[in-house]
Amino acid sequence: MIEVAAQAVRLRAEWTSLTRLPAGMVEALVAAELVRPERGELLRGHYGTAMPALRSWQIEGREGAQQRVFGSPLRLRRMPRLRAALEALFALVAEAGLACRDCLGAATPLDLVEGRTLAEVYAGCHFGGSMPMLYAYPANLADALESDPLEVIDARLVGPLLHELSHFHAQDPPAPANVHEGLAAFIGSEAWPAQVCPEPGGEDAIPGAAYFAALGGWIARAIGWREALRVQAGALDLRQALGPPCAAALRLYGFLPFLQSGAPHLLSDAFHPGRWWKLIDLHRDDDLAREFHGRLVEPLLSGAPAREEDWNAALDALPWPGLPAWRDAPGPLDGKLAALAENALRVRVVRRGGTFIACRADPAPAPTLDRPACELRADWPGPDDLGAPPAFPWPPALCSGPAKG
Repeated sequence: MIEVAAQAVRLRAEWTSLTRLPAGMVEALVAAELVRPERGELLRGHYGTAMPALRSWQIEGREGAQQRVFGSPLRLRRMPRLRAALEALFALVAEAGLACRDCLGAATPLDLVEGRTLAEVYAGCHFGGSMPMLYAYPANLADALESDPLEVIDARLVGPLLHELSHFHAQDPPAPANVHEGLAAFIGSEAWPAQVCPEPGGEDAIPGAAYFAALGGWIARAIGWREALRVQAGALDLRQALGPPCAAALRLYGFLPFLQSGAPHLLSDAFHPGRWWKLIDLHRDDDLAREFHGRLVEPLLSGAPAREEDWNAALDALPWPGLPAWRDAPGPLDGKLAALAENALRVRVVRRGGTFIACRADPAPAPTLDRPACELRADWPGPDDLGAPPAFPWPPALCSGPAKG
């Protein structure tokens, strides 16, 4: 035990010296190296070299479209979409009883961005010290050299910037990474719905964001939306919010793909949020939680081989009518999750050159609801170019009553 602790201290110091990684990410990378030391070189190449290099290209470059987009002073009076999105995000944080200065880095939208560059704003975000800004990669800006940089930002980067800001400035962010990303997607989409479902002709929706937002929204349903924002801000521990057994199961489930494959990306499958819903909801039933932990959690903690497919199969096999949420009265968050499902199935992600674009389909196929499975499905020919399936979880509380219409 002392040897493991000493190794953790050494790894933490090494990761901290490599680049300005946020605290939660350092802890995840230390854990990853402790359990898969043979993948340390791969992790360091990805998070210590490749990602910081791409970030530097974005915010430190001195020529081309990148310099124009990231280096021009921002003026909110010329950026109506960004102004509206920031005002909504700041209002959401304040309504949750949190300090905008602590969560977002400034007391007002004007204080955050006016006269500062996008590089300066992004550098202050949770991942801004080590990771590139989402969907502001070279392929996304290749055609922006001759355009007004503020118009480019207002048209294309409002959704991505809102997502980055929605990670907040927590010193102890929620884990695993899927939960942190899910809450950021939920918070961002509450402030700026175009982040998950593009406006007609919109260019700033984030591919796949709705599937992450479904997890964040389910957490908000389970503990309350204000409490969900407090979890994201580090003001409420997930173990307090959902209980220690549920928090432990979520961490293990999120870490399973790395335990199994050693791939450097520490996010697990985001395209089946219904499994995460079930994993959270089963912990509301003591008997279900006890059986699940005895069969899957405890063996993994005891050193049994990591098998993500065993967890997926177990969660898929749980029928919603046997879970607590099936018996709940519908609430406001159920309506939000239903609207999210409908919007998600109107969006298809396509590959264009070296990037992905989220496109709104008008008209989209009429969806059908499988009530026992609590799943909304659209008659698309298969997954889109990002791999998102043509199916989305539907709130069980809206499935268990008599059919309407």
